Amino acid sequence: MLYKKLNVDSFEIFREELENFTKDQVALNKRYWDVPWPEFKTATPTFYNFVMSRRKLPVRLCRFYLTPPFDILKPHVDGWTNNRAPLGLNIPIVGYENTQMTWYSCPEDNLEDGDYGFNNISASKVKEFSLLKSIEETVIDQPTFVRTDVVHSVFNFKSTPRLVLSIRFHFVKTYGKEFHEVFKLDDL
Repeated sequence: MLYKKLNVDSFEIFREELENFTKDQVALNKRYWDVPWPEFKTATPTFYNFVMSRRKLPVRLCRFYLTPPFDILKPHVDGWTNNRAPLGLNIPIVGYENTQMTWYSCPEDNLEDGDYGFNNISASKVKEFSLLKSIEETVIDQPTFVRTDVVHSVFNFKSTPRLVLSIRFHFVKTYGKEFHEVFKLDDL
C-alpha cells in the first residue's frame, strides 16, 4: 500500500489553522521550511491534539512544501539506500486540487545516493527517468499517509501554488515503517 487517505471530521478546522499559521512563510514564497513540533500546540491546537491523540511514535520532522504553479517535485526517494525514510503523513492546506502524487517502480541501480534533498538532506535521485514506470497516483486532498521510501513525485497542474505539510515519525530498522505502527488508524 503506497498511500492511505484518512477521513478526519475536523480536517477543515485544522486545515484553516495551518493556512493561518503559514501565511507569513507563504508570502515569502519559500519552497520548503521546517517547524518544530511543539510550535503547533498553540498555533494549531485542533491539528496538534488530533496528532497527539493518535500518534504511536514521536514526531521527528514537520516540513511544509510549497510547490509553485505548473511545477513538479522530480521523482526521488527520501533517504539513502541503507536508510530510507519510510513514510509521511501529508496534510493538504491550499492549492491541492488538480495536483498529483505519483509513485514509480525503479531499478535499484537507477538510484544515486547523495545530499540531493531540500536543504541538502539525504535523498536518492533518479539517474535515468525513462526507466521509471508509474505504479500508482492520487491527489492528496485529505490527510493521507504516503510511502516516501518508494520513488515518488508531485505535479502541480494549477496556476496557483500547492501547500502541504508532511509530518514524519521516528522509525528504526524493524519498527515505524508501516502506517499502523506510527498512528492509530481505527475509525479513520
